[in-house]
Amino acid sequence: MNSKKVIFLYLFLTISILNSCKEKVSCQIPEKITYTKQIKTIIETDCFLCHAQDVYKTKASRNKIFDYESLKKMGESGVLIGSITHATGYIAMPYKKGVKIDSCNIELIKKWVQTGMHN
Repeated sequence: MNSKKVIFLYLFLTISILNSCKEKVSCQIPEKITYTKQIKTIIETDCFLCHAQDVYKTKASRNKIFDYESLKKMGESGVLIGSITHATGYIAMPYKKGVKIDSCNIELIKKWVQTGMHN
């Protein structure tokens, strides 16, 4: 092999190895999750722009998802988890193509739903 091919091969292998060593994100999820302490902040941060009442006069703005009872119903029906995980059969939220809520926040919301959706 000529030296250019060897250099290219080493460079390619080095980049491939470094690319495969991405650090896995570790989420710090508390034992007790409540709407008031954790979930409300996530919803307001990630969903407020489109779903806040009186911010935009769109169909989405009329969906009151900020109060506990409404979000609890979405959790019970599966819509909440289906939407934020972009599961088949649900409207992906956030609605921007390819954009998801932070993975740790998704895990936090999943655990909140699984543990009874406490206020």
